[in-house]
Amino acid sequence: MQAQATRGIWELLFWIFTGSGLFGLPPGERDAALIKAVPPQTVAYFEWVARGPGKPGAAGVDGFAADPEIQQFFELLDTALANRAGTAEFVEGDESDLLPEIRSLSPQLLKLITAHPGCGFVGLEPPPNNPNLPLFVRMLSGVHAGVILSSGDDTEQLWQSLNQLLSTLPDFQFDPNSATQTIPIPIPGYTLLTHREGSHVLLALGDGTLPRILDGLAGRQPGLDTNPRFQKSLARVTVPRLATVGWVDGAGILNGVITALGPVGTLMRPLLNMTGVDALDHIVQTTGVDQDTMVQRTFIATGGRTDGIMVLTAGEALKPHHFAHVPGDADLVLATSLNLTRVFQESRQILSRVQPISVRVFDEAVKQLESELQLRIVEDVLPAFGDTIVAFDSPAAGGMIATSLVVSLEVKNPQKAAVVFDRLMNLIEQSLVSDHAEYDYGTTVTLRQQTFLGQTLYFVNTAGGGFRGRVSITPTFCLLDRHLLFAVHPQAMKAHLRHSQSKRPGFDQEMGRKINLQAGETLSYGYLNGPRASSTMSSLLPYLGDVLLRRLEIEGVVLDAFSLPSAAAIAPYFGDSTAVITRQPDGLMFESHNAPPVQVGLALVSAYRSWHAQEFEVLGELRRRAAGADGAVLGPAEGEVVPAAAEKKVDEKAANKPAGRGLGPIFLRALIPEGLQQAIPQDALRALEEGPTPEMIQRREEARRMREERRQRRQRPGP
Repeated sequence: MQAQATRGIWELLFWIFTGSGLFGLPPGERDAALIKAVPPQTVAYFEWVARGPGKPGAAGVDGFAADPEIQQFFELLDTALANRAGTAEFVEGDESDLLPEIRSLSPQLLKLITAHPGCGFVGLEPPPNNPNLPLFVRMLSGVHAGVILSSGDDTEQLWQSLNQLLSTLPDFQFDPNSATQTIPIPIPGYTLLTHREGSHVLLALGDGTLPRILDGLAGRQPGLDTNPRFQKSLARVTVPRLATVGWVDGAGILNGVITALGPVGTLMRPLLNMTGVDALDHIVQTTGVDQDTMVQRTFIATGGRTDGIMVLTAGEALKPHHFAHVPGDADLVLATSLNLTRVFQESRQILSRVQPISVRVFDEAVKQLESELQLRIVEDVLPAFGDTIVAFDSPAAGGMIATSLVVSLEVKNPQKAAVVFDRLMNLIEQSLVSDHAEYDYGTTVTLRQQTFLGQTLYFVNTAGGGFRGRVSITPTFCLLDRHLLFAVHPQAMKAHLRHSQSKRPGFDQEMGRKINLQAGETLSYGYLNGPRASSTMSSLLPYLGDVLLRRLEIEGVVLDAFSLPSAAAIAPYFGDSTAVITRQPDGLMFESHNAPPVQVGLALVSAYRSWHAQEFEVLGELRRRAAGADGAVLGPAEGEVVPAAAEKKVDEKAANKPAGRGLGPIFLRALIPEGLQQAIPQDALRALEEGPTPEMIQRREEARRMREERRQRRQRPGP
């Protein structure tokens, strides 16, 4: 279990820190022969350049790579990977004696591959007309793929390391007298070869693939660089110093698959048109360095279509006024535009075309939802709101990157929005369980409301249950004239309401200055204050790094506390992280700057969540083992009073609960960003799901009656 939770962490550190153009460290030389070696009609292509050395004292990524502290970290990590214990990890179900050898070879092989230029490609050709072969085999026989590694002076070492790794495969026989080796694969009539040609190491899948690569390297055959569609799109996304180039020919893939399927493929074409899948003509992508900044640019050719699945790109263009309510000092801003009405209608239309039975299920679910809300989705709910969703965090509100996150949904019709919001809050309130002692030792979860600055705030409050050593959020909601707001806690909401009534500038004045917007209509916008994020993470790293180091030690990668870089080696080199998606007449353009720091941060957060979940599973397993054969568990300590556990029986009340009871969690999750849902107390979600019992409702009504009596007594005139 531990191995599964931590597997991949050392690979992450290797890719990010040991230096690879794949992840934005300074790109070096590009091998111009690679793109000429693959066929013009290649449907998938990915190329990376050599690793660059960096420049001492330079700004941006070049200075970062040459920083003495970062270089020392590279050396320590290289040593740790080289000494990595092969027996540190046990893979469940795999007791192969070769596993330690494979693990010991992998880091060095990966380093050799990424230190030099290389590429991989996939091509599709008409399959052989042999009805005796199974359909899957016929389709696969039309697939040709290869990897070309330009390894320079390290060719011999790379060739030996690769074959040493392949020698761990069953039935692989290495022939030292041949430049070509055959890798056995369990597909009849299919070949996989490795070949050494000068300073290149090749892998070729499919008949005729190896000769085609060799002809391309020698200039005897045209390459992908002669494909006009590829060249035209590449010119739109190129950067001054290329690190990677990617290409996916969507139209070529669809045509190849349809041709391979024969009559079945002919029937599929109308289906692809109805769903909008055929709108994805091609995708071209580059990463590299532009003015000392790591840049990624991607263009998706769609012909400008917004039907089918492309309805997700049919939202209103983002304008500065959509950011006027966001504080001008925001250190995190994420915005997107989504036409909810069109998405709803197009989803139903796709279902009705593709699977008529599914649309009946869809309609029934909508009816159930409308019955629960007592509102019509198309006529009442969707018209109440606009297309724009914005999430933001402000230091003035006490935020530190995302600790005071507020999410806003644009309100188009305030009157309808007020009705929808009132029904949602009533639904959540009715669904929350006020007393669940059998499971939660007296924990109560209620929806409360308070008035602040003339606005009504609703928040999910959890009380009781004793001490709990966990960090969670307190979902808070508020409806304004122009926005429906969600905040991670009431303090963030109150701070934002104070900003709304102040005269402080909004982010609408900063939107264009923070990001160099591309031509076209902006659909998504992302901004992260890089210096603030880097300094925050760097300052926390010495305290949180111990967790990472201990997990790496489990993986056999032994580093000590000295290995971690200081803030002075990270923060000065990275500017703001930004991302923007624009809708253009013939497709979508995506551009991001300084994305790797964000990717590393998200990867580490994801790893921490996996570790936390793993520890929870371990504790659960220990408790199950402690239960013993008769199901008895260790009792409470002497003198400790806990609620009695009733015998579990069939819950007839739960079986008869309203069909729409599960809608409460749906609405809560719909209003709360996915990344924050893990912090919501499970008590609250379970309370929403199960709903109150008649006894709970009776106690609640009794408490309300008593409060009303006390209020009336206070209002009576004195004697």
